[in-house]
Amino acid sequence: MTQFTDNKEFEINLPNRKEFLEDNKNNKFNKVAIFDVNGFGNINHYYGYDFGEKVLKIISLRLENRFLNSKIYYLGADIFASASSEDISKDRFIQTIKSIIWYFGYSPIEVDGFKVYIPLRVGVAINYPELLFTAEFALKQTKVVKHNLVIYDAEQHHICHPNSLSIEQDLYWEGQIIEAVRKDKFEIFAQLISNQFEKKYEILVRMKNSKGEVISPYFFINRAKKINLYSEITKKVIQKSFEYFENKNIEFSINLSISDILEKDVVDFLIQKIYEFDIGHSLTIEITESEGIDNIEEVISFIKIVKNLGVKIAIDDFGTGYSNFSYLVRLQADFIKLDGSIIQDINKTKSAKAVVEAIVFFAKKIGIKTVAEFVSSKEIYETCKELEIDYFQGYWFDEPKNVKELK
Repeated sequence: MTQFTDNKEFEINLPNRKEFLEDNKNNKFNKVAIFDVNGFGNINHYYGYDFGEKVLKIISLRLENRFLNSKIYYLGADIFASASSEDISKDRFIQTIKSIIWYFGYSPIEVDGFKVYIPLRVGVAINYPELLFTAEFALKQTKVVKHNLVIYDAEQHHICHPNSLSIEQDLYWEGQIIEAVRKDKFEIFAQLISNQFEKKYEILVRMKNSKGEVISPYFFINRAKKINLYSEITKKVIQKSFEYFENKNIEFSINLSISDILEKDVVDFLIQKIYEFDIGHSLTIEITESEGIDNIEEVISFIKIVKNLGVKIAIDDFGTGYSNFSYLVRLQADFIKLDGSIIQDINKTKSAKAVVEAIVFFAKKIGIKTVAEFVSSKEIYETCKELEIDYFQGYWFDEPKNVKELK
């Protein structure tokens, strides 16, 4: 298992995109693989950007160690590339890629005492005049065909190579989820949401695998939906968070998807527990707005019921996707949580800042409080404060921690 504990030196020492383009222009290779760390934004979100940089450093070292006869590049963000000439056979190149996918999928990276699994998506181009363009297109196709490896080989025309390892990984994680549900191996973490006058917490779920390692939701939430166990996880979050915050007089929020709200069993369980713990006055339900709301009348009906029990409503990830100001009025929202990707860019682009200004202006007009997510630096915090955002959440203030560690 790779470990990395040096907090000072984690700079990636690989050729960059500029050198990659220059080598490509000079026809130094005929095979290219582009690696995308699937869901890397979640690692930054849950563990922080310093942690993410260390993970990228380890990924670069792993790739160099595995591709001994190919050149590795760092193209920026969470994208790497490997390129080789005709000296390396096509079969050997592809086999190396498959072994890397397996290795990353089953060998966690350990940083600062935390273990994270790194799923990769890979697009490959072989013997194409436009290698980079073709490899990037193959990478995009991995999402379309729902496989972690797509290969375009000019000698065999366009061929998609579904990787059977993705099926093995699904089976592995499904087994882990079933065991976690059966043995109640889910834990709740909390991240601070604050302003100068009050504190509240957002509840986040984690799963322990068969080795006792704490697993990010990225690896199990979507798979839990596929095997119809997602609602069981939601109910465990409700039960555990209500038990923890009972009689504490601390406000907290839980996340409900649209599918949760439309699931009668989940709604009945939620309402029963609100009565049982008499906790509605402390509870905010965050609805993930980016999912879109097709059954809006059913959602509105749910909101009316829980608001009568003292519950507040927050619209999560507002500002991208299906953002719609009319939602805010119809859904009787108490809070808007500004999408983290916009907050991260608030000091980088005028458009991001303008979007935030418009949302805050509208929210104040109709009496809705605003929350900035992903506040990861003093500079972002100061800008958000200048724009009169009401609450702040992110690594500048606090990282998610097990509720057992809350003071």
